[in-house]
Amino acid sequence: MSAAAPPPPEGEQPAAPKRPKSPRKTKKWFADARHYEPYNPLDLDNLGRSVEAELLARAPEPLGQVGPTYGSGVYAIYYCGPNQLYAPISSEECRVPIYVGQARPQGTRKGSVDASADSTALWDRIKDHRGSIEQVHDLAVNDFQVRYLVAIEAFVSLAERVMIRQYRPVWNSIVDGFGNHDPGKDRRKTGKRPPWDELHPGRWWSHPLNMPTPSLTPADVSRTRVEALFAGELSTDELDEIESGIADEEA
Repeated sequence: MSAAAPPPPEGEQPAAPKRPKSPRKTKKWFADARHYEPYNPLDLDNLGRSVEAELLARAPEPLGQVGPTYGSGVYAIYYCGPNQLYAPISSEECRVPIYVGQARPQGTRKGSVDASADSTALWDRIKDHRGSIEQVHDLAVNDFQVRYLVAIEAFVSLAERVMIRQYRPVWNSIVDGFGNHDPGKDRRKTGKRPPWDELHPGRWWSHPLNMPTPSLTPADVSRTRVEALFAGELSTDELDEIESGIADEEA
């Protein structure tokens, strides 16, 4: 600290203080200065994160015990069981989702849905997933928990996109097909079984007698990919490539 100015001689008026010099912005200042993107609460990703935060604040419930619920929304399913393939994410604390999804009323995309009608889309979707797991041979519905949030339809897709990009849930990325419905009799005969059904066989509509054409991704390939994902051995580019290949297979 600088020493205080001595008091003026007795009888003299003190001098008015001078304005201190402002530090100059040198070239180094501009080179070292941090640059932040201004926070925009209405940015689409930030809106999605706000919905995600509300979802994650909800207590998880057993997947097989979700009661009848009105509304559309977003949900995250967690694995808490003993299957060694999913041991790295199996947790009673439900930290890392195995699958993230959304549920909107039929006709939403075409604008034909009646906004005034009560929707059961979210409960119906969760019930579908419960049924899928109940049918397979190596998974038990009691080993799954779910968080779900009834939300305004406009924000549902935003939250799903943010969570999938952040967590890269294994059943959204490496092993596709968990969220698939029965494609119908004709497409069962001509379409390929989803990779998820090769890894976890048991759904009636994907049985080889009902859907004879196997997936281009055999179960052992999916298993190797899952292990590599959890071991941190897959780069973002490799994940994108796998997801792109799965999408091409389904096309």
